[in-house]
Amino acid sequence: MIGLQNIDAKWQQKWRDAKLFEANPNGRPKFYLTVAYPYVSGPMHIGHGRTYTVPDVVARYKRMRGFNVLFPMAYHFTGTPIVGAAKRVVRREQEFVRVLTQRYGISEKELGKFEDPHYFANYFAKKSDLSYRKGMEWLGYSIDWRREFTTVDPHYSKFITWQYHKLQNAGLIVKGKHPVKWCPGCGNPVTDHDLLEGEGAEISEFTLLKYRMDGYVLPAATLRPETVFGVTNIWLNPDARYVVADVDGEKWIVSEQAVEKLRLQGYKIGMVEPISIDFSKEVVVPLTHKRVPILPASFVDPNNATGVVGSVPSHAPYDYVALLELQRRPELAVRYGVKREAIIGLKPISLIEVEGLGESPAIEVVNRMGIEHQSDPKLEDATAEVYRTEFAKGMIRPWVERYGGMPVSQAKLAVREDMIRNGEAATMYEFSTIPVTCRCGTKVMVKVVEDQWFLNYADEGWKTKARECLKRMHLVPPETRAQFEHTIDWLHEWPCARSVGLGTPAPWDPKWIIESLSDSTIYMAYYTISHLLKTIDPEKLSDEVFDYIFHGKGDPNEISSSTGIESGKLEQMRQEFEYWYPMDYRMSANELISNHLTFHIFHHALLFPDRCPRGIVSFGMAVLEGQKMSSSKGNIIAINEAVREHGADTVRLYLMSVAEPWQDLD
Repeated sequence: MIGLQNIDAKWQQKWRDAKLFEANPNGRPKFYLTVAYPYVSGPMHIGHGRTYTVPDVVARYKRMRGFNVLFPMAYHFTGTPIVGAAKRVVRREQEFVRVLTQRYGISEKELGKFEDPHYFANYFAKKSDLSYRKGMEWLGYSIDWRREFTTVDPHYSKFITWQYHKLQNAGLIVKGKHPVKWCPGCGNPVTDHDLLEGEGAEISEFTLLKYRMDGYVLPAATLRPETVFGVTNIWLNPDARYVVADVDGEKWIVSEQAVEKLRLQGYKIGMVEPISIDFSKEVVVPLTHKRVPILPASFVDPNNATGVVGSVPSHAPYDYVALLELQRRPELAVRYGVKREAIIGLKPISLIEVEGLGESPAIEVVNRMGIEHQSDPKLEDATAEVYRTEFAKGMIRPWVERYGGMPVSQAKLAVREDMIRNGEAATMYEFSTIPVTCRCGTKVMVKVVEDQWFLNYADEGWKTKARECLKRMHLVPPETRAQFEHTIDWLHEWPCARSVGLGTPAPWDPKWIIESLSDSTIYMAYYTISHLLKTIDPEKLSDEVFDYIFHGKGDPNEISSSTGIESGKLEQMRQEFEYWYPMDYRMSANELISNHLTFHIFHHALLFPDRCPRGIVSFGMAVLEGQKMSSSKGNIIAINEAVREHGADTVRLYLMSVAEPWQDLD
């Protein structure tokens, strides 16, 4: 492949010498596209190659059609991912060090330098053969490298400060009490970009039903408090470790793992001591006050919520299968000290009527799917089907006192409110999927924070602006429109600041740092002037400078006099922005629709209402042997290896030929 590499290098050098891809306003029709700048917590790999080759193909095509094309690139240093990676080096985590040294070829002698987050980031951004800059050059991308920047550059920080002053003035930055994803190791809220695993996990609000026994409370977490009338027993995992914890003055029996979760969510935790579970005991059900047995079940995950589960076999497939298994295998009852008569007489109780489904929807679905044991993966699908159908179409049966005849969606709220008011229930937050792990290697939990700063995406006026912006946009593929609409609807308060990490200090309190998904919403506008800003002392970049560039406010001569920036340069930056904006297409991963891509619509709708992006293209992800490629885990094919072996054209053609860009690529 040496011959191909020489040919690649020859023509790439000619392009650089001719400044072929340096785009300037020239009166011709323009085409401006951007793609998400990369987090540089590891090398550029084939997955990134697909992401960045697609816009390059579009850019080259548009140039051949006569357009003046701008295709820029930068690097995302902000937040905790790079800090977390550097901490893993400091701790000399064996697996991570192995990835760096054996997989990426970093010498033991050089390893100490990677304890510095800035060195770590620059190495993989532009200082090595594994870097994004080198990989993009080897693949022949038609990028205007004059506009390159990082999100910790002082000029960029001034731009972010301007943006957050605007958000502050609009009343969209609020301080409050909200549940957030929390890394105890970093001491910070985290978002999907900070995670090694658990991306996309949402925070769900559970109701803790307080089952009582001999002065103890066994709090069972549920998303369906209305099913309390169908409880036949509660489940505990016989192989898990349970403790008695003093929680707000009550003695709670929970899994060992639940104690810290409750503490992080504002419960006052006192003495904690281990307890052995007696499966011959009964508990009193809240609201109905009937007595039901405690039974063993292996499906109960002690890492999930409290490790205590209420059993509603008619309406919960896991419960029905576990009960059936226990009734069919008497040796299990003997092993755990369960009284045989306690399980033989248990019968599912039907309390929700759904047109088209039988007396007990969970039983009907389990039988249809042929599920026979608790470890059957089809139980997840069965559960989702039953819960979804009952919530949408279910009615509480008439025999249920006070709530009979109510739609399930109404009864859920009414039962929950009544039990909380009576002291028979409480609230707990948990992830929709577990585990969730920070890039620093720490298990992430849900924390209720009281002094956190948030972007108020719940503001209905802001949502309206975002919806109007979305209506005018061309989306590829078109079916993503429903995802964007859904995300705009459910987005609420988003933690926008951290106490540690790389990035721009919050203008209202410098001890906070603007987090990574909150400082990357309108940087597409920054690209239009980034090459000119580099020639200016960043200390001269006041809000009035950006107000003039982006909104045409003020007189350039007066601003020049007050800041010391040449009026001609101010006018040139204003012209660049007006020429290139609005951006024609934003390209990014479809997994970012639920955060970054929708945030980018919100912020453009507020700050550039007349210059909203014209379109968004959402890509599928690249997977290797069934798993998403991850530089942190080392399951990648690095770009430098691929190009060295096959040449740039072969790699590009392969990436473009095996799947549509919006499909996942294996």
